[in-house]
Amino acid sequence: MKMNKKPSIAFIVVLLTVLPLVVAACGVGRAEAEVPPSASFFPEQTEGSPPASDSVAPLTPTSGTPVSESPREESTPEPEKEPLVAQPVWMYIPALNVDAEIQDTGTDYILDSMEIFPSGSIISWWRESAIPGNEGNAIFGGHNRWGGANGQLLYLDTLEIGDELEIVYADGSNLKFRLESVFVYALATAPGSVIMDVSGDARVTIITCKDPFNPRTGTSDNRIIAIFKPEDGFVIPDPPILPFPLERE
Repeated sequence: MKMNKKPSIAFIVVLLTVLPLVVAACGVGRAEAEVPPSASFFPEQTEGSPPASDSVAPLTPTSGTPVSESPREESTPEPEKEPLVAQPVWMYIPALNVDAEIQDTGTDYILDSMEIFPSGSIISWWRESAIPGNEGNAIFGGHNRWGGANGQLLYLDTLEIGDELEIVYADGSNLKFRLESVFVYALATAPGSVIMDVSGDARVTIITCKDPFNPRTGTSDNRIIAIFKPEDGFVIPDPPILPFPLERE
């Protein structure tokens, strides 16, 4: 599965109509998985308490002696989190029994798309996106079918809001995320430039294909887009998140 990349640092434009890279990625099945090609579609600060007033208290009516100024209470800001540097190496999605190795991939500059590891059992992480947990969009993709066998992400669209995602990093640490939204888009209308945007708040985007498989284009006609937010502070959205707006030509 692939998406076209926009020649911008902040945005990655998805060539939703051309997906040569992930073509072989998806097979025939309930959900044909194609991950966004690298360039294409498949390729807190906590504020402290405000300081006390600087003004001096008024004079007392009897003595005329000024009241001593109350000591200022200075807030201690929470230290900023150090950005993660270790790469993601393993992914768990308990609700889908996903237990998969992660391989980092780059960009196919000929196809202008995100490279996807040629296996249904391995999840690709686009190294040009964020490290999951850092500010920005960490983009992952995988095949829902490969070589006639089901892939790890075959039933990605059956997840429910709040379902858990766990990422393990090369240094042995781990972080958990919760599903905020999941949608199925027609490849021709999926908002690739929005989905593949690597800027913004911390989130994880997972992309795969969904049937039917189109032999003419060599890829599936649909894409499943699942977005997770860090578990720390996660609240199930109410009302639910609406689908991304469709791209206009």
